[in-house]
Amino acid sequence: MFFGLVLALSGTFYLVGFLAGDLPWIGARLPASALMFVCPAVAAVMLVRRRGGRRGLRAWLSAAFRPPRRRQVVWYLVAALLPPLIMVLSYLVMRGAGMPLPESPVIRWSHAPLLAVIFLVSALAEELGWSGYATGPLRRRWGTLAAGLVIGVVWAAWHVVPHLQTGHDLAWIAGHGTFTVLFRVILVSLYAETGASVVAPTICHASFNVAWSLFPNAGSHYHPTVTAAVTAAAAAVVLALPPRRRRRRAYGHRDVGATADAAGTTPHTLGPLPG
Repeated sequence: MFFGLVLALSGTFYLVGFLAGDLPWIGARLPASALMFVCPAVAAVMLVRRRGGRRGLRAWLSAAFRPPRRRQVVWYLVAALLPPLIMVLSYLVMRGAGMPLPESPVIRWSHAPLLAVIFLVSALAEELGWSGYATGPLRRRWGTLAAGLVIGVVWAAWHVVPHLQTGHDLAWIAGHGTFTVLFRVILVSLYAETGASVVAPTICHASFNVAWSLFPNAGSHYHPTVTAAVTAAAAAVVLALPPRRRRRRAYGHRDVGATADAAGTTPHTLGPLPG
């Protein structure tokens, strides 16, 4: 139900994207349909509130924003620093392979603070849905990798229309879709390692968007297939790390998961997929 509701809410934004064109923007090109970032949060809030009322909504939000513990700090550093590292490695791979890059790379560092604020807001709205609502039940059922792949496929398909609206060809969309699925696996891992909080996935999501916008020149030379390959290696490393020993409560099965079930947030079906 959640995935279907996100798609239904996004329909209006897809239409606006076709009618209004691109947003006035300081970084990489974005269509007006990018404003659909609110839809996962809206869908999650609607479903939690419908089944759990205000009390269920408060409990869900409290669980989603659980403060980090000392031993989890390293994962917040990973969340912030891994996306820029992925983009730097992507640039180096492209340069080593002789792929097209600007002769005079321009990185507008002065834009970074504003981009960080904007992308933190948009990433939070998305992660309240993708991480805070959908990840817990799917992860309990299938585990981290499978949950990441399922949500990643939906997430990638959700972005197809905006990518078409910015004029990307099918090869670019396929490459970025592959990156999106692999990146979601990393986000699900961060969610698990930080006690089922949406904060680390939000930071990582925003960090990538900033790094992508700053990639020379204003994201114009971003190569999704190269970045997908680098991200695959990063995801393999993250998944290979030994999981920390968790109490049942820290894992998120009794607090976040029980809150989701009580509020009616466990998706029993995946609903229709976009695309």
